[in-house]
Formats: sequence, structure tokens, C-alpha cells
Amino acid sequence: MIKVDKEMAQDIISAVGGKENILALTHCVTRLRFILKDTSKVKQEEIETMPIVMTALNTGGQYQIVIGSKVTAVYDLIMAEIGEQTSISNEPIEKKKFSDRLLSTISAIFTPYINILATAGILKGLVILLQMLNVFDENAFVLVVINALASGVFTMLPIFIAITGAEKFKSNKFVAVALAAAMIYPLTASDLPANLHLGALSIPLKIYGGAVLPTIFAVYLLSIIEKRVRKIIPEVAQLVFVPTLSLLITGLITFFIIGPVANYIGIGIADGYTWLYNLSPMISGAILAGVGQFFVIFGIHWGIIPLGQINVQVMGYDTIMAMFMSAVFGQFGAVVGTIFTSKNPDERQISISAAISALFGITEPALYGVNVKKKYPFIAGCIGAAIGGGLTGLLGVKLYGFAPVLNVFMLGMFNGPHSKVIYEIIAISAAFIVAAILTIIWGMHKNDVELTIESSSNLAKSSEPMSLHNPVEGKVIPITEVNDPVFSGKVMGDGFAVQPANGKIFSPFDGVVTSIFPTKHAITIKASNGVEVLLHMGIDTVALQGEGFEILVSENQEVTPKTQLASIDLGVLKKQEKDNTIIIVFPENFNDEINVKTGYALQNEKVAQFKFNISE
Repeated sequence: MIKVDKEMAQDIISAVGGKENILALTHCVTRLRFILKDTSKVKQEEIETMPIVMTALNTGGQYQIVIGSKVTAVYDLIMAEIGEQTSISNEPIEKKKFSDRLLSTISAIFTPYINILATAGILKGLVILLQMLNVFDENAFVLVVINALASGVFTMLPIFIAITGAEKFKSNKFVAVALAAAMIYPLTASDLPANLHLGALSIPLKIYGGAVLPTIFAVYLLSIIEKRVRKIIPEVAQLVFVPTLSLLITGLITFFIIGPVANYIGIGIADGYTWLYNLSPMISGAILAGVGQFFVIFGIHWGIIPLGQINVQVMGYDTIMAMFMSAVFGQFGAVVGTIFTSKNPDERQISISAAISALFGITEPALYGVNVKKKYPFIAGCIGAAIGGGLTGLLGVKLYGFAPVLNVFMLGMFNGPHSKVIYEIIAISAAFIVAAILTIIWGMHKNDVELTIESSSNLAKSSEPMSLHNPVEGKVIPITEVNDPVFSGKVMGDGFAVQPANGKIFSPFDGVVTSIFPTKHAITIKASNGVEVLLHMGIDTVALQGEGFEILVSENQEVTPKTQLASIDLGVLKKQEKDNTIIIVFPENFNDEINVKTGYALQNEKVAQFKFNISE
């Protein structure tokens, strides 16, 4: 089990450029979201080699580190280390594109309470299911309370937005909450009319329940007015008069201009989306669901998800997230498919764990841990998602509520005047089944190809031993003499090792470079007969993070025993007190041991041979 501790948090802080490079940090359900002054200071390779990290990427104006289920614990430890970063907010910030700033703002406003929105969605779905099944009377205490717990979050959403918006725009958090409360208040006062008349103008009052755009714009305006007022009011009177004037001025402008204008912008967005959707619901659903998980990979899905809430606020229902649910179940089906095709028990365990997360609507572990890494499950998941999304559009599925994290516990929210739960079940089932079947067929085909290569190699080579060449000039020793129990005990497989006379490392046979470790201390090469070798340079050299190593080849490059793979500065290894032994190991189970010619040997000299009698 990966340990989450203070040292890990410090390592992450250091790798993103240190405490002074962090302007802001938030997190969602799987990833840390940094806003950095200078992204060029990030040590990408160091971050990606951390055991807790699935992947890391710079997108949407943020540097995102995908952690998985332990993200909250890691976030808390990092925040304990960096504290409040107010002293650096006025320092030069790396200039970002408008689109990146927009996505960064939306993400910063919504992600801190994504778990509460998901919780409210589950409770709302539960209410609808209980009503459908007639478990309780409509006015039963349990039903009314659960509905209040679910609906309260969405009706009072402006207050949530005010809190995180104030943090993002650097305004007073409590004044922002007071402003949001004022926007919601008319909904609670039955004596107030729905509209007020100012001359010929009609000003709507009861439009801010669950309002997204009006609240964001209002809090942004508040941050500007606060700064202006603070400059005018003497310091002795700022405690009372800055919030008073800021709230009064912003409130008047919000109700008179910002609120109505932003509301109409939201209506325009909803109507524009509806027009595009109505051109062909089936095609719209297939496209949006098919590419939906691409948005998640790059962390930009928060540019789309709030549109679902806008649709609910304006029209009373949403179709965007209904389609996105097929995208989730497509990847869920794909990762379930890999459980049946993985030959490695560790890989299978990762797939099982990722599948459980995907069932609950969290697809990042499946994406980064399995599907994207293997490629074909991700493609299969997208195909399944496109089919499910097409059915969603064809059947006219609608979501009567906002659900940013989609899972089976929210299915009740799909039942309404023009939609039925069964329609969404049909769509997501199709996405899941198609993705799972394609993954299994594709995976079995890949395994069959690999087995064919291996078996044909066995037949062709069983009478002709394969020769291994010395990858570096030096003393050849049996692998059992390596000063590391993992290698000497043949836990990784059989092979041999060399105590090098210089740092020029060559390939031990003809083949293709299949992978180069980010820390440059290890390379894998596959021979034409399908057998793969791991060339490990030094012991515990992963800790050097590439220092002293220079890789001279690239992945997928063909190599021979005359091809130099890498150059090692043996002086650096000596200074860092690292064993410089070069280890050549085959992660296969051979019936016959590898016969090694020990003693001093030159580079490219044949020093070992073995037969391809691979045990089952």
C-alpha cells in the first residue's frame, strides 16, 4: 500500500517548483489542481515517477496531478505545508490564454464542493426512485427530509459559488455570501412579486435559485468594487464601511443589470445548445458521449459540465450529462473487459480496483491506470460510449437535475414528464456491453498474436540457442552475484550482469526499444522472436532521477549489438555511492538456465546463450 505522509507532500511541493511557485491549489475527486507562477519550473519526470501519481499534465490554465482516491489526504498534507499563499498574489504570473484562464476559473469555483454536488445528486435520485416505487407517501417525513437535503444544495448553489468565487477573485468571502443570500432571498419571501417595475423596465427577482452565471459575475464585480472602495475609505472606517458600500453598490448593480443580463446569457446558451441538439439528437449524443472522456483526460470537462446546471435552471432538465453518462459507462465496460484479458495478476488487480471507481462515476483510475495505457480499451470505451450516447439522443433521455458525477445511484433523476429511467438504463447498458465485448475480443486477439510469436519462436529456436552480447566492456558475473536480492534471487527473471569498465552501454541483441524509463536508468528491448529483455543500469539508481545518464536511442527504434543505447557518467554514480553494475534480465520463465561465460569481456563479445523452452 502506498504511504501518504508529510515527506510525500514535500516531494510534490518541491517538484512543482517549491512553495513560492504555488499561487493556488484546489482538488477534485481524483486530482490536485495547481495554479503556478511559472510552469517551466515543474519537474515533470520526477512527478510521474512518484508511486502515488497516475499522471500529470498542464491543461486548462492549471497543472494537474492525478492521484486517485487518496487525493484529499495528499491535498490536506500539502496545504499544511504551504499554508495561505496571500503574500505572493501580486507577484508576476505566467501569462495564460483567455481559454485557459476561463477553464481555470470555472474549475476553481466548482471543484472544491464537487463531492457535495454528487451527494445531492444521489439523494435526489433516491427521492425519485422512492416516489416511483410508492415506498412512502408524498408527504412522508423521510421523503420530505431527503428531498430537502438534496434540493437545498442546488437551490442555494449561489452561496457555494460565492464562497469559492470570493477565494478565486480575492474578495471578502462573507460579503460575497451576503450578496448570494440576497439573490436567493426573494424565493423565500412569498410577499415579494416575481418582477419589479422600474419605469418601463421589468426587473425579475425570483430567478436566482441555482443560478450559475449571475452569481459568478456578481462576485467578480464585488471583488472590483471592494478594491475601489478600500482606496477611498480611511483605514479607521474600513471595517464597517467597506463591506457596507461594497454590498450596497454591488447588490444594486447585480439586481438591476448583472443578474438579468447574465440570466439572459444563460437562456441564450441553453437555447443555442437545444437548437444544435435538435438538429439530430442521435448524432449529437453519439459525438458528445464518444469524445466525452477526452475532456476528462485533459482535465477540461469543467468547461462543459456547468452547462448542464444552466440547462436545468433555464429549462428544468438537461441532456448533456445524460449523454456523458454513456461516456462514463463506456470506459467502465472497457476496464471490466481488461479484467478478463489481463495475463498479469497485478494488472488484473489494478483493473478490478479501477472498475469499482468507474462504477461510482470516477473514471480517472480506469483511464490513466489501464485504458489509456493499453490504448485499445480506451478506443473500445469510446466506441461503446458513442453507441450509448446515440441511443440517449434517439430515446430523448433527459436528466431532471444537476449531476456532475454520474453513477447508477442517480438513475432516478432520469425519470420525468418526457423521459424514463429505463431509457437511460438501455443506453448505458449498451455502452457498457459494447465496450466490454470489444475490449475482450481485442485483448484476446492481442494475446493470441503474442502467443503465436512465442510458440513459433520456441519451434524455430529450440535447437539453436540465442546468443547474448556483452552490452559494455567489463567483468561478466552471474546474476546470482548481483548485490541486490531482487535480481540475485531471480525474482525479476534469469540473466547476467556486468561490472563496467566504462559508461558506454550497447544493446545485447538485435531488437526494438520498447520503453525507456523516465529516470533513464533502465531500458527494455524486444527481440524479433517476441522475447523481451530489461537492461537495468546500476542499483538503486532510480533515486538519481536521471542524473549521470544520457539516453542515445528512442522508443520503437531498431537496435543491434553495435547500437549504443546510453552513456553513463560513472563518476556521478561513484560520488552518489551507487553500485554501477549493469544487469541484463529476462522477465520470462525458461525451462533451461541461461549459460553465462563469466570473466572479463569486451563490448559486443558473446557472453551468454539460452534456448526458448518457455515454461507454461
